[in-house]
Amino acid sequence: MRGYDLKASKSEVVENGFAVINNIFSDKEIEGIVNVIQDTDTSKNTFRKSKDLFAIRQFLKEIPEVTKLVFTDRLKDIIKEVFGDKYFAVKSIYFDKPEKSNWYVAYHQDLTISVDKKLNLPNFGPWTTK
Repeated sequence: MRGYDLKASKSEVVENGFAVINNIFSDKEIEGIVNVIQDTDTSKNTFRKSKDLFAIRQFLKEIPEVTKLVFTDRLKDIIKEVFGDKYFAVKSIYFDKPEKSNWYVAYHQDLTISVDKKLNLPNFGPWTTK
């Protein structure tokens, strides 16, 4: 599929919990996403903006017009091939750390999941609200 070795990516997900697939978006597609973000009112409390950080919690909810720009047919095909056809976004965060910011962000994988209701289950917790 379009130069991607999705079989290898699927294996990486199984083995490592993630895979890096480069060049999913064209420069023009990225420019379109950036333009929508730049034209958005960032005064809501889900937006964090300073000289060292720009982040948007609930990204797809706060900027719904970006959804069709992010979930291109190409990305949907990759998701389907690597994971299957029953996957959907449950959480979205946009994060931009400017190049000149001097604080370090180590690689990490969030271990939280989004759910629609709380069930008390053994060995599961702690519950948080974000």
